[in-house]
This record gives sequence, structure tokens and C-alpha cells, in this order.
Amino acid sequence: KKKDEKKADKKKDEKKADKKKDEKKEQPKKDAPKKEEKKDAPAPVAGELTEKKKKMIIKEGGKKAQDLAGMADMGSLFQQAMLTEPEGRLEWLSMALDAMNVEVDPTAEERKGGADKVAKIVLSANDERFACIVHVPEMYTVADKNERGYAFTAKEWAEAAFATLPGDGKGAEYVLDTPTMVKITYKKDAEAGRYPGKAKDNVSGASFAWLRTKALVPADDDSDDDFVFGDDDMPGF
Repeated sequence: KKKDEKKADKKKDEKKADKKKDEKKEQPKKDAPKKEEKKDAPAPVAGELTEKKKKMIIKEGGKKAQDLAGMADMGSLFQQAMLTEPEGRLEWLSMALDAMNVEVDPTAEERKGGADKVAKIVLSANDERFACIVHVPEMYTVADKNERGYAFTAKEWAEAAFATLPGDGKGAEYVLDTPTMVKITYKKDAEAGRYPGKAKDNVSGASFAWLRTKALVPADDDSDDDFVFGDDDMPGF
């Protein structure tokens, strides 16, 4: 009897185990957790100052400054620079100018900056806007502070440069006006005939003509793009 009872109990246990297995089989499989899809970084908004763009602006300003500083070492202290990375935005152009005027780090792998003692007009434009900064070191604003006896301000230079704007001849907005620094913005207005690219060219040419009247460029030099002026062109030096 005991053997029979054990066999019966064993069969019962086996039936229970089989029943549990069947129940497990019938249960719907749980979906495996989905892997999170990697989302692409959002495309930069037009006109947004991304970290990458900021580095490009600073890099262009710093490298251009080295060109100006190199010419200054040879005596060319009055120069013009065209920059593309600021895209005609005054804030970005100001950032580039800061990079131009920063003191050179002699320990750095790549030399940048060093144009703080150079008198310069810096221009940048795109289809919608144009920005200009005129920087004149203080020593050139007072006659007895420089060996040449020059005394002209950034505003004098800027007003001369912006004297022949296209279209209605207006549109230049002075954002900053000091003896050593002038910042100007200019925006497109097709109805008034204001086109940034044309305005940039006019300003460049008028600036060159004015500097020529001040004997800062040779009389027979007709180039007004990225010009430089040397000691031989400056009477009294």
C-alpha cells in the first residue's frame, strides 16, 4: 500500500509540474526592452553662435592679427582687414577684434594676436548685413604722443570711410563712438538701395582714399584691399 501511495503521489506531482509548464508556455512573452535610438544632434540654427563657430571666429581673428603684426614689425602700422567668419555681425566681429588685439603667448604652439598697436579698419559682410570696426591706438589720436605728429580719431576715419554708401547713402548705425574705437552696423534694404556687399566695397575704397589724403599710403598705390602702410610712406617718421 505504501508503495502504491508513493507512486500515486509521484504521479500527482508530475501532473502538477506538467500543468505549470503548460501554463508558462501559454503565458505571452514579455517584449524585450527596446534599445534607445541615438538621436542626431539638432542642426545649428542660422545665426546661432555655436562653440564651433566661436572657435572659427577667434581663430580667423588671431591668424589675421599675425599677418598685421608681421607687417607692423616691418613698419606698416596702418592696415585694413577683411574677415569672413563674423558674417557681417558686429558682435562676432568684435570677438574677432579681441582675438586680434590679444597679447601673443610666446609659449603657445601657434602664435595668434599681437595687433593691438596697429591702426586698422576691420570689415565683414554677408548678403544681409555689414559690420565695421575702426581701431586707432591712442598714440595716434594726439600729435605729441607719436613721432609722426598725427592726430586723428577713429570717428574721423569712420566718417570718411562711410561717406559714399550705396543707394540713399544712409543706413550706417554707430553703435560705439570713441576717439580710439568706432563700431558700425549696416543692414540690407533693397527699397533704399542698401546692399551690404556694395557698402563694404564702397567703405573700403573711401577709407583708402582718405588715408591717402593723410599721406598714409603711397600716391601711386591703387590697391585698397587688405592694404598696409609702412614707415617709408609716413612723412616725419
